[in-house]
Amino acid sequence: MIDVSKIVLVCPRNDEEALQILKIAKKAGIKTVVSNQPHGAKLDREPNLIYRIKAENLEADHLFIVELPGISTEEELRGIGYKISIIDHHQYEGLDRSNEKSSLEQFLAKFEISEEELQDLGFDIEMIKAVGVMDSEFIWGLREHGYTQNKIDEVLKYWRAMTLELGDERRQKEEAEALSVWAGRREQDGIVIVKSEVDDISIRDALSFLVEKTYHEPRTVFIKQGNRRVYLQDVDPVIAKKLHDTFGGFMFGKDKCWGILAENGETLPTLNEIYKIVVT
Repeated sequence: MIDVSKIVLVCPRNDEEALQILKIAKKAGIKTVVSNQPHGAKLDREPNLIYRIKAENLEADHLFIVELPGISTEEELRGIGYKISIIDHHQYEGLDRSNEKSSLEQFLAKFEISEEELQDLGFDIEMIKAVGVMDSEFIWGLREHGYTQNKIDEVLKYWRAMTLELGDERRQKEEAEALSVWAGRREQDGIVIVKSEVDDISIRDALSFLVEKTYHEPRTVFIKQGNRRVYLQDVDPVIAKKLHDTFGGFMFGKDKCWGILAENGETLPTLNEIYKIVVT
């Protein structure tokens, strides 16, 4: 592992992959500023960031920033002497940070943490690798990578434990709403359409597990939550790119998924507007 004496990791705690990164960082002795922002986190919104960095490690001159886009704050940090290394794999509106490797894989590579070191820190190598696959490719990726069903069940148990660690009560709310609207889903030209009026939480992840349980294979799913969230999952990357170019938002899941988290009164595209791009 590299020398971390002058490093600070800046990382959110808003999904299982991020939590896994934070767990490894803690065991490895990496000084860390943890963002409590939910999905859609941005560096520009992080409160008292410079103070917290200095409080964590006054000697730091190199920051590793995980999935917290924010060009203006990055430039501000560079301006006061910090070297910035980005760990990310998403495409945002006006900012392409896509990467073939998951953020967990990039984190391990950039810090040069070997499998032997992970084992010495008490981690199960198979589970660590599986978390990276799950984050970017879901259960479909585990199957493509040759995981047996018994091993997938182990991975899902490990994943579930981290999900609940992130917030049991919130997850129960997400799963209850996902199950409720899933019962009222409809299909149109091979697209599963799910709508919810609840938009203060994201039910996308919970719905993904219902897709797997119901269909046992990837299906294109349109998800709309109130006036704040819209997603299209498991489409051709070319279509996801067209949606991104047309409506903005972000891409994820190996560029097979696209979504928008509306802010400041933004208007979400309608199903018909999205459908025109998907079917052409």
